[in-house]
Amino acid sequence: MCGICGRLNWGRPGEADVTLLRTMNAALTHRGPDDDGFFEGAFTGSGPMAGSVGLAMRRLAIIDVAHGQQPIENETGDVVVVYNGEIYNFPELRSELEAAGHRFKTHSDTEVIVHGYEVWGDAVTQKLNGMFAFALWDKRRNRLLLARDHMGIKPVYYAVLGDRLVFGSEIKSLLADPDVPRDIDPLAIDDYLSLRYIPAPRSIYQAIRKLEPASLLVWDSGRVVITKYWNYNPPEVVDRGLDYYLEKADALISDAVKRQLVSEVPLGTFLSGGLDSPTIAYHAKKFKPDLMTFTMYFSDRAHSERSEAALVAKHLGTNHYEQEVTPDVEDIVPALVDIFDEPFGDDSMIPTYFLTKMARQRMTVALSGDGGDELFGGYRTYVADRFAPLYRAIPETLRHDIIEPLLNGPLAAVASQRAPSLLAFMRSAGRPSPLEHFGWTELFREDVKARLKSPLLSEASRGHSASESFERAWASAGSRKGLERFLYVDQQTHLPDEFLVKVDRLSMAHSLEVRPPFLDVRLVEFAAEIPAIYKLRGWTTKWLIRRLMKGRLPEETLAGTKRGFGSPMTNWMSGPLLKFARERFAPSRVKENPYIDPHEPMRLLDAFLSGRRELARRLWSLLILLEWYERKGRG
Repeated sequence: MCGICGRLNWGRPGEADVTLLRTMNAALTHRGPDDDGFFEGAFTGSGPMAGSVGLAMRRLAIIDVAHGQQPIENETGDVVVVYNGEIYNFPELRSELEAAGHRFKTHSDTEVIVHGYEVWGDAVTQKLNGMFAFALWDKRRNRLLLARDHMGIKPVYYAVLGDRLVFGSEIKSLLADPDVPRDIDPLAIDDYLSLRYIPAPRSIYQAIRKLEPASLLVWDSGRVVITKYWNYNPPEVVDRGLDYYLEKADALISDAVKRQLVSEVPLGTFLSGGLDSPTIAYHAKKFKPDLMTFTMYFSDRAHSERSEAALVAKHLGTNHYEQEVTPDVEDIVPALVDIFDEPFGDDSMIPTYFLTKMARQRMTVALSGDGGDELFGGYRTYVADRFAPLYRAIPETLRHDIIEPLLNGPLAAVASQRAPSLLAFMRSAGRPSPLEHFGWTELFREDVKARLKSPLLSEASRGHSASESFERAWASAGSRKGLERFLYVDQQTHLPDEFLVKVDRLSMAHSLEVRPPFLDVRLVEFAAEIPAIYKLRGWTTKWLIRRLMKGRLPEETLAGTKRGFGSPMTNWMSGPLLKFARERFAPSRVKENPYIDPHEPMRLLDAFLSGRRELARRLWSLLILLEWYERKGRG
């Protein structure tokens, strides 16, 4: 819906720097081209504490288009908020607050935050069901709250710089402040080489941090305290029978979709050949007969879901739009680097970029299927997790002395072409959890990273483990066991730090709001209570959703296997991207990057061209890293 930003100075009296605040806000115009809003003020605290605060926002008008301008204040004007997102349960909250005597000036969902804060204080975040990031200034107490939604759908970046706090929806907003240091965090590069993204709370810049999902940052009297306000730990799972879970899942998904269809501007859904987005489209069609659906496809049939999506669109009777992805690499790589602000190497960002661009031509809001895999067990890695203990049961000497040396040596090239999934399984399954789960999607293994790293990066990252975000999530999983623990780890790592970042940045780059009904907090909590047997049966993933949608979606859709929203990167890297990659990987050019060995990228490209086709996505991620440094990393 919007972009937000702000600055807080303390220990020095005076008004906020309005010119700088406007510059920071202008960097977010793409997130909200319809309107902007500002709040500036000075404050005096106890003792010598005095300072200034400035809040700003860019608005993408969706609800209460005529009157929902921000910032929004309470009745007395001493609580003010700027906000990004949508609160789906705001009608109920509004009724509850009105019954308590509060008077509303707008019909916007934003206003429930200021009145809710007056009633519930910091616990207002626990009352909200939606996707949100907000900054709230309490004038009476000289106190600032920064909050991020439960699942991390909407972003918040911040930097604490001595006696200043700077924050914004994107890194580019913070970098509009010339006082924010540009020093690169080498551990972020180490993380990226393993994950193709940088996990929270780290960012590519040492001074800039990401507020983690379900977190509240409070500034009070010069102190910054960050707390978690939600981490759902389900009760002991008791099987209530399949019918109960089918009925409740159906009701919750339907209600989540209905709530997220609220909009005063054109709205539709993304549509793939998988199961999640067709499920959302089915429910959306019930409430919106003229539903629009949008699909991107490739000319390479092996990576295209055009026919599968068209089948679902015809079955549901939607107004369907489709477009082929034909990227101009000379333009798309720099554009993507500029959008993400930091290295981000998920190659599905290419079709997502074009999908959101196409959809924005006809609508302002889109529903997506994000989160379905992490809630209901949609990835094949969950099957691998079940079989990993069997592999570990093979005598250690046989695995370490015979099988793994063969896979990493003489058989590596053959296995990578003929059975890449089996190769990944054997390389990862021997590790203890959660490293085993981390290994399924590990981009560059540690031995390859060691060759990629320059001496500077090797020394700076000594002792660091890129798996630490997985290990933290594993440790905070509470009473979850087996599949549920792996689902939780993905909900805490890949989902907010990779998939939701991808959708947010690319949709907002085109001023398109994307809402994921599966991440309704009620649905997230309910899914955690569903026994694993109803999610994964044998080789069948997302078993409950397949049963739920039987008779509602085409049989071909229900029987299909997950492909993922990827791209034909192998063909692109050996075709239209090859010249571009050769230029970027030239040792004379790479040596300008202090973190990467100047010769290793070209060696990897040569290995790819010699038959190591599994290297294509790794080369893409490396290409993005090098391009980012050239465009952004030199300060």
